[in-house]
Amino acid sequence: MDPERRRIDAVWLAAAALALVAPALLRGHGLFPTGSLWRFAPWTSVLPHGPGNGLLSDQLLYFWPWRLFLHREVLSGHFPAWNPLIAAGVPFAACAQAAAFFPTEILLAWLPPVAWSLLSAFLKVFAAGLFTSLHARRLGASRAGAALSGVAFALCGFMVAWLGHPHANAACLLPALFWSLGRAFEQGRPRSWVAVALAVGGILLGGHPPTALHVLAACAAYAVFLSRRAPRNLAAAGLAALAGACLAAPALLTYFEYLGLSSTAAASQGLARWATRLSPWAVLHLLMPLASGSPAHGAEVLAAAFELGPQSNFLERAGWVGIVPLALAVLAAARRRREPEVIFLAGLALFGLAAALGAPPLAWVWKVLPGFCAVNPTRLLLVFAFASSVLAGLAADEEAGPRFLLAAGAVLLAALSACAWRYAQAWEGLTAMERGFAVGQCAAALVEGGAALAFLSRAPWRRWAPPAAALFLLRVGWGLNPSAAGSTLYPRTPGLARLAYEQGEGRVFALGWALPPDTGMALGLRDARGRDFASLRRYEEAVTGKQGDFDFYSAAAAPPPAPRLLALSALAATPRTVLAVPPGWEKVHAGDLLVFRAPEPGRRAVFVGEARAASPEQALAAVRAPDFDPGRVVWLDDGPVAASTTDARGVAHLLSETADEVLVIVQSDGPGWLLLLDSWYPGWTVRVNGRRAPLRRADYAFRAVAVPAGSTMVSFRFASNALRWGLLLAALAAAGLAAAWRRG
Repeated sequence: MDPERRRIDAVWLAAAALALVAPALLRGHGLFPTGSLWRFAPWTSVLPHGPGNGLLSDQLLYFWPWRLFLHREVLSGHFPAWNPLIAAGVPFAACAQAAAFFPTEILLAWLPPVAWSLLSAFLKVFAAGLFTSLHARRLGASRAGAALSGVAFALCGFMVAWLGHPHANAACLLPALFWSLGRAFEQGRPRSWVAVALAVGGILLGGHPPTALHVLAACAAYAVFLSRRAPRNLAAAGLAALAGACLAAPALLTYFEYLGLSSTAAASQGLARWATRLSPWAVLHLLMPLASGSPAHGAEVLAAAFELGPQSNFLERAGWVGIVPLALAVLAAARRRREPEVIFLAGLALFGLAAALGAPPLAWVWKVLPGFCAVNPTRLLLVFAFASSVLAGLAADEEAGPRFLLAAGAVLLAALSACAWRYAQAWEGLTAMERGFAVGQCAAALVEGGAALAFLSRAPWRRWAPPAAALFLLRVGWGLNPSAAGSTLYPRTPGLARLAYEQGEGRVFALGWALPPDTGMALGLRDARGRDFASLRRYEEAVTGKQGDFDFYSAAAAPPPAPRLLALSALAATPRTVLAVPPGWEKVHAGDLLVFRAPEPGRRAVFVGEARAASPEQALAAVRAPDFDPGRVVWLDDGPVAASTTDARGVAHLLSETADEVLVIVQSDGPGWLLLLDSWYPGWTVRVNGRRAPLRRADYAFRAVAVPAGSTMVSFRFASNALRWGLLLAALAAAGLAAAWRRG
């Protein structure tokens, strides 16, 4: 491909990506879904009320708090391996969906949030389009055809609807891996295999293991398909994939370590994600994405007309590529059906659609297949969208013929008729606005379908298919990712200021959907709740007595039974909550947020005179006893302990702390134990007066160390061995790939 033409194609695809974010850019807004934040105290009284987009709540409640935490830490000069702000502390580097090592996260974290959100979105959409275009060109598509492929995938439903989620990180590199695999099998050059490794590494760093699994499975199938002509290259592909995994080792090794200590396996079994499927009516929405309305465009009441349940919500059914690309994709599959690449792409598209619809026997296969049993198969609409987009570009020079045109027109007419029939059944219950919206969607489908028929009938006109497809896709895509001013991203209020004041060295806790879990991270609050989609098993058991609740502390209906164990200093609730607070708690603020102060400030650092050895079961029973006092005795369940019952008394104070280090001073009149009510986790070490000391697992989920009498300085530091080994593997892989690149 001529380099000048490649640059021109890149400019057009960059323009399409820029057009998607342009409305927010022109207003000086970021891609923040803060339109729903007003629903939660304390922001109910300070933010404008509106419908918002509840389907994007994960961005608001989790992803942006994590991003802002990373932003603050990077600006302070270091990468945070540990997150002390949720639960009793969790490993931040191991939090998969934070995607802290993905390029658009770690390399852009220093930017202001508005610029970060826009540039990240632009780069992902641009990468998706560029590599899809390159892959289509590799398969023989014309310049216009390659541009159509790039535009169709860059602006497809999956990319746009999931743009603010980590799903899009892996999805945007799917075309890059297909393209690099194709080149590597054709050329066999070291540099081509380096590109494969880089793509695999990027996908694994993307932060969404289920999407990475789908993407890598599709690419593995493609590698097997390509190996029919060059079987020896399959081993090279495996080595390249291994090198890519090594590049991602800092994220992978920490994630798997965290996974082994979490309750994720038990929680996933209860969710039965393998059984998720879309309604058959979701197929209609591939042609008319807004037929049932959307969170951004309204009229979502129309979803009932199509019998779309929660499993077929707008995000889950987001697989459209536009009528024009879809029609041309079918044309390519029909006219070039004997070409192996076309057969593979058509099969991949059909497989993705069948998996999303739960066609038998796929649902039963997912249930018994390791990895896939814990993954939502409706997300395989991603591979449907990609394969359809590439096929569309391969039809740029194909003649449709009268029969094909007649069949395409009949399908379009049938889709419109089915949609009109469902609208007619619900017509009486619709408002004037909803009726107008329904008529508008039928009209839009007629216009787009007419354009598709025109492009099918006249091959020379197809040079205008890319801009036409872009306009049709932008009509749907604009607004799906809400924008807002940076000032609306977790604004501070008097209630939050009082909560931060009362926090001290302890933690806060909120009931219901007041200050939802993780949003406190954005404000620097330490919340005893918290969620990063993988709860530490021991912490969950210490609080609830069991494990496996996927929504553990995503919302709390009542105060925890042992506030001292969680070092609670303050409690928050919505202003109108009728709350039975524990005895001794005092209301200190009302208004935007109810704030209650504990009878005594929560203390995370506690001097304890007595220690006892126990089995894990005994330790759990002890800390869950109604009369448990963490300052009376410390229970150690990680090995024997010498009898240490003393009458020593002492106090412990937190001197300073960062994300990865806690400094405590202890004053006591005899030897004893320093109990730190932060999560025990591999990688934490402790020094007592500058000397390394054994760190013990205490009170089932926390940390303790023996201290002598007198004044003692204790330093806890987190340095994950999994992260160290991961960085070493990544460095070795990078060095090996650099050497391979120099070989040409």
